[in-house]
Amino acid sequence: MTVTPRLTLAEAAPQFETRPLGAADPDALTEGGEARLKAPQGWSARACAAFGALAEDWADEGGTLDAKGVTRALASALAGVFPKADQDLARDELAASLIAREACPAPALWRGEQITASAPAPAAGAEDLAAVIDDLNAGAMGQAAADVGARVLAERLEAVALACVNCTGSESECFDPRHNRALARAIRAARRDGAPDAMIERAIARARQGVTAPEAGLHAARPALEAPPVRLTARFFDLADADETLTSGASARELSTRLAEALWTHGLPHLEFSDIAAPPPPAASLELTRFITNAQIDEAGLASAASLWGAVAEAAGGSLALTGLSAALCSLRLAYDSQAGREAAAALIHAASVSPAPLSLHRPDALSAAFLDAESVGVHPPAALDGPGGQRFAPCVEAALADLPEAMQDTARAHALGARSLTGHQADWIEALARQGVDEAAFARINAALAEGVPLRFAVNRWSLGPEIAQRCGISPERFDRAGGRLLEALGVDPVDIAAAERYVQGAGRLDDCTALSPERRAVFADPDAGARLAMAAAVEGVLGASCGLEIALPGSASMDEAGALAASACRMGLHAIAIRREGEALYDLLNTIEFEGGDYGPRDIITEERVIERVVETVVERAAARRKLPDRRKGYIQKATVGGHKVYLHTGEFENGELGEIFIDMHKEGAAFRSLMNNFAIAISIGLQYGVPLEEFVDAYLFTRFEPAGPVEGNDSITYATSILDYLFRELAVSYLGREDLAQGEDQGADPAGLGRGVASEKLAAQADPASLISRGFSRGQLPDNVVMLAGRPRKPASDSSDAPANASSGPAPARAPAPDYYGEPCPDCGHFTLVEQGAHLSCEACDWSGPPPGQT
Repeated sequence: MTVTPRLTLAEAAPQFETRPLGAADPDALTEGGEARLKAPQGWSARACAAFGALAEDWADEGGTLDAKGVTRALASALAGVFPKADQDLARDELAASLIAREACPAPALWRGEQITASAPAPAAGAEDLAAVIDDLNAGAMGQAAADVGARVLAERLEAVALACVNCTGSESECFDPRHNRALARAIRAARRDGAPDAMIERAIARARQGVTAPEAGLHAARPALEAPPVRLTARFFDLADADETLTSGASARELSTRLAEALWTHGLPHLEFSDIAAPPPPAASLELTRFITNAQIDEAGLASAASLWGAVAEAAGGSLALTGLSAALCSLRLAYDSQAGREAAAALIHAASVSPAPLSLHRPDALSAAFLDAESVGVHPPAALDGPGGQRFAPCVEAALADLPEAMQDTARAHALGARSLTGHQADWIEALARQGVDEAAFARINAALAEGVPLRFAVNRWSLGPEIAQRCGISPERFDRAGGRLLEALGVDPVDIAAAERYVQGAGRLDDCTALSPERRAVFADPDAGARLAMAAAVEGVLGASCGLEIALPGSASMDEAGALAASACRMGLHAIAIRREGEALYDLLNTIEFEGGDYGPRDIITEERVIERVVETVVERAAARRKLPDRRKGYIQKATVGGHKVYLHTGEFENGELGEIFIDMHKEGAAFRSLMNNFAIAISIGLQYGVPLEEFVDAYLFTRFEPAGPVEGNDSITYATSILDYLFRELAVSYLGREDLAQGEDQGADPAGLGRGVASEKLAAQADPASLISRGFSRGQLPDNVVMLAGRPRKPASDSSDAPANASSGPAPARAPAPDYYGEPCPDCGHFTLVEQGAHLSCEACDWSGPPPGQT
């Protein structure tokens, strides 16, 4: 083929500049520092990043990419497909086209490889539709069950292994559920959830070897749900409408209903309506918006570029993909859902049909689309009105508004993108906040957050306003702190006014309702419905001669019948193929938040329990949890310890009744990020405790968490080893506040599990503790003489009444200290304490007041 000079005739050369090339992976940077790219000034940051990824093997030793040199070298390699006499001109034209970002070869061509196309899956017919749907449903349910089962199985087996390795007894006891109660509980839970006994046994055996991770394969990625395409004809849908049967005897209407349900549920199978083979994968992509100038199509330039890059794509064994079709229509100021728009789309396809390679409208690879700054793919409308950052319109929208007066463009820009600031918004509540003391600095903080895209509800918070505004507005500090994104409502701002302010700041995100534009211009920016997309696909495929890869995403509110009707319409309009799926509703995004909410506070059904004798009706009434306020002067303790060589200080605060109400975690020698994270984690736990979350729930959630720092614990007499900082902290809290001695690992006061103890007498001989060590003198403010409340012991029963006891014991001299009692050597049969004393022929327990004959006597 003959190469015609076009871009090489241009006199003006682009200006180049060197800019840093950001890398998503910091480890990918060279030793010399951040990679850099010398590229034309008009290239966007997105295009530069994509070019850096495509040409990463072309960088010099310093890590710098020269776009001009790289494109020329790539063009030289690609120009070999042209006749030798035209190779130099073809190289220059290809390089200039790359610099202008008219086209982009596929990543395989950057690496010097050919395009490889996998063989298409054979399409099933209407007779096989029932089997395809059955396999699809079974596969989807099987994947869901496998995912849930693998997650539960991994948790249960890991709990079994951890119960073994966290035991502090002997090896024979730790791996024996008859002696290790934690292991027994873990085994029962695993068997209850269906874990095979063989896997439980292997988990214990692996733990004996120091391996606690579950077996390989449990977390393996499941293959994507697949189904072969199904080829249907208009006759199938006619038979379904007439409620007739297929040649196999199956009901066409029943199959059509099942097909609609499968499309609505799984987005599969893809439907084909003709036997024309799909084009091969794209070997190069051509951006159509580069050939729109002043709302006119450069047909000659488009044909020249399509011929040039089509030859490259044909030699590579691929197709020439056309991108930006609907963006080009927007630049032409034509409505997508209009006859003029469909004719212009067909004209663009016809101008590019001179390509030696087959044309394709399928989605290109991500890097090629990013390098070309493709605003739309296939026959789909542009993805968004705004460009990267959301501060300005996309180029196709700017081109569609270019012929309007500047004032009208500014109005449209403010309507769609918003002002990104409260400045200029006239609202009574803004003036009211200013009167209450919100100064210019506070409004500047709010506007700075809004300029970064933060929603208004979150830009106005207690940090941007300051705590003084709560007092001036009569809001309690507690309500001011927990208002969160509803602080404006707490300040008395009407929700309607808030919505108006949000629309002013963030914009409407659309232009089809902008009253400043004419109805004809608003139609250019209207979002086309499914019918308009079908009509555009039919017009394009009539010129393309193959499938345009139409994919339609129905809204979450769409019904199964709508999915079935859309498939029938596509077939009857003559489309080659279509893919239909349904998008999830708004509830889909909220499912992850339900676990963290307080629950459903709406009315519940009456719980009725029927018995043989009487019928009991119980009504459960739930209220939203209220925050329990801690005393301003509170008790608690400070525990210092070292976990894996890292010091950690745990501060606790208690309610009046001694329950835990708050914690503070101090790791002052750690990095700022980790220290701040632990501080905020402690605040979150404290808020949960004050809202009534049981400490047991936190203990169960964070026990046995594994991450660094971890290892031996020093400075704590109850815990000697922790798998993480959180594991240590909640072990300490469980032992101190819940009495969970099963979580203590230290040798408690040197006790021997096989010993009989030291007896109470040795405790009586121990030195009395200094009262100052029992309670803080600062907490009691020195009001107690001994800094501790001394509680009297349990009064002992007199052996006999004595009438000559002094009437006032305090009037005489102080009696001598009574000798320590001589305790009986057996435990109390009632409470088990070794506090039995002899009183005549009977024994009496000083701990529980039990009395009776000595054990073994009747």
